[in-house]
Amino acid sequence: MILAAILAAGSSTRFGKQKLAQNYHGKLLLQWPIDALKKIYVEKVLIASKTLNISLFDLRNFKVVINEKADRGLSTSVKIAVSMAKDHEGILLLLGDMPKISTDLVRKVISMDKTKIIFPSHDGIKGFPVYLPLKYFEEVMSLSGDVGLRKIIAKHLNEVASFEGGKECIFDVDMPQDIL
Repeated sequence: MILAAILAAGSSTRFGKQKLAQNYHGKLLLQWPIDALKKIYVEKVLIASKTLNISLFDLRNFKVVINEKADRGLSTSVKIAVSMAKDHEGILLLLGDMPKISTDLVRKVISMDKTKIIFPSHDGIKGFPVYLPLKYFEEVMSLSGDVGLRKIIAKHLNEVASFEGGKECIFDVDMPQDIL
């Protein structure tokens, strides 16, 4: 079994306020990736910041963990998620500010060869969700700062399975105009 983790502990600095609680096409931004996982039979966790009002979201079947060190960068959330998945065959990572990730895209990623690092891409840009097998977890624990898995992926390019995922797999909300 795998663990699916939504990373939602960012500070929304470029956005100017907590973006995950903003309305995006009829529902709160963070609710989109939560909903993308609802019909997927995996253990689910949300890694949130202490400033995020989690009561705004429908988090049934999700465990919620507060990242007390979120100000130290994305790597802290990735490491929390990976440490929670140590008894799993791998981890599926999604970002809380990516509302166009669909359940079908999630299913496609987790249906592939789980011995490889798996992710969709578009126009040569790595997208989400990203599946990481257990064998890379130790490397993740050496990450620091505001970095995700790029360094690990670059080191293991011959162990990657990527496919065209459409522009949805790379769309994220950074600025207020992205919400329109």
